Amino acid sequence: MSLLKFEHVGLQYPTLEKPILQNIHYTVQKGDFVVVLGANGSGKSSLLKLLDGRYKLSEGKIFLNHTDLSTLSLRARSHHIHTLTQNAKDNLFFSLTIFENYQLIRKGQAEEATGSLKEYLSTFNVNLADKLDVLVERLSGGEQQALALALAVLYPPEILLLDEHTSALDPKTAAHLMALTAQIVQERRMTALFTTHNVNHALDYGDRILALKEGRVHACIERSEKKNLSTEQLLAQCY
Repeated sequence: MSLLKFEHVGLQYPTLEKPILQNIHYTVQKGDFVVVLGANGSGKSSLLKLLDGRYKLSEGKIFLNHTDLSTLSLRARSHHIHTLTQNAKDNLFFSLTIFENYQLIRKGQAEEATGSLKEYLSTFNVNLADKLDVLVERLSGGEQQALALALAVLYPPEILLLDEHTSALDPKTAAHLMALTAQIVQERRMTALFTTHNVNHALDYGDRILALKEGRVHACIERSEKKNLSTEQLLAQCY
């Protein structure tokens, strides 16, 4: 089932000589985990920012469940789309405790018992369970990103956008959080778009690859083809 559709999407700023994105035409099916692959400056993050409303497209249309995204306010979009970036401050209130951040995102849902909440958070990072009353600003970077992920999928959004959300972490912590993210997306059958310039991540995670180069679609790699690609083949095909 088609969930998200880009139709000849472009992004241009008058002050820039070249378009940031041009003629993007792509369809995301419900349950897809799409890796958006490309070098720095290829337009990966800009594509996600068009979805969550941080940027406004210059041409074309984006449809979510056949609804033109441009007709939805930022608040309305937030009911369907959630973005995780490398900066935890984009997703968490640093001056509040873990428990206070949890209360803010409950959205009228029944409150979890403290024991259940601790058990839930510990699956993302074992340290979080014992820090419900700790200010988020006092957590480590890995704990902050784990908390951001835990709260983002507590009530799973229709689309989860992962904008290189592990890139600011040390390699060991980043690898753990990325593997956990992929596991959650798969187990909950979520629709997700994950930006990266890391070819190994593109091979290890997700089931489809959308490769961008200089703001254009450079390659579309489907499930059946992706699983048989080597690192060298993917580099040759996408860069």
